[in-house]
Amino acid sequence: MMLQSAVVAMALLGLGMPAVAQAACAIKPGETLLTADLDKGRRAFLKCRACHTLKEGERNLVGPNLWRVMSRGALGAGGFSYSQAFTTAAPRWSLATLDRFVEKPAKMVPGTKMVFAGIADPQERANLLAWLARETGTPLPGCP
Repeated sequence: MMLQSAVVAMALLGLGMPAVAQAACAIKPGETLLTADLDKGRRAFLKCRACHTLKEGERNLVGPNLWRVMSRGALGAGGFSYSQAFTTAAPRWSLATLDRFVEKPAKMVPGTKMVFAGIADPQERANLLAWLARETGTPLPGCP
């Protein structure tokens, strides 16, 4: 009863619900429908941030800037020197292709310069991709 009163008081005061309750959305990167946790996705991106920037106009690092990555070809970061493997493969990014790539980059694009081993856990990838889509200007349908 006390917890319920606290939640009602928070709502009346405009404090909102805890971030965890608001930071999830349903996505289907492959065959399975998953609930992506955007805060966990933000934390998963810590593995990527040494090589990638996210915001429009930010510079490329070791890897390309990811602005609008969900709606562009893999060669879409202007000014970035892509490997021959990427130039040849030239995948079109979507939720499904990014999911496969993040799982094991070298398997999807043999010969890539990207040394990241990948993220095996489908739930962690779903969290990352939902957050990445939002942060790069192409939020997924149904995700905040």
